[in-house]
Amino acid sequence: MFVIGSSNVAKMILTRDEILSEIKRGRLKIDPFYETSLGEISYDLSLGNEFVFVQPSRTAVIDVTDLSSLKCERIFSDHIILQPHDFVLARSREWIELPTDIVAIVSGKSSLARLGLEVETAYVIAPGHAGYIILEISNRNRVAIKLKRGMLIAQLIFFRLSKPVRQYTDIGQFGIQKEISLPKKLKFVST
Repeated sequence: MFVIGSSNVAKMILTRDEILSEIKRGRLKIDPFYETSLGEISYDLSLGNEFVFVQPSRTAVIDVTDLSSLKCERIFSDHIILQPHDFVLARSREWIELPTDIVAIVSGKSSLARLGLEVETAYVIAPGHAGYIILEISNRNRVAIKLKRGMLIAQLIFFRLSKPVRQYTDIGQFGIQKEISLPKKLKFVST
């Protein structure tokens, strides 16, 4: 196990053997699980077949104080063409369930970044998460990029917490991620 930092809450990266052990014990769920996607300290996520685009013809401006006017299109397909400077929400093919003492971080893949494909997400997958991983994908290149179902799109790095925390599904805005959902409202600090 690798240790990063020296705070009271230990941030320990799980190794391949530890990830496999957590899966065999039923504490960590990755479905479908592909052993070929498991690296020494990460698991490569594959792209699913659900995509959500904001419709620019029906959404002139995204008003962050009122998201009710946001118009989107949901597509189920084995592939899409992402035009230059376009943005799409997508989901992983894998269903992920984390125990309350493991957190995961989503990281893009260098091979895709070198093509101009930027893959982001909420970045931190909270303990107790259940569902697909929702990805925000941008094409920063000057040419279109074809995205195909099953392509390795991002990687998960798992960290063990020093103690369990309350489940994400009890406190998270999106709950169990069965499909791509957009926020209903955003939070602001009071002034």
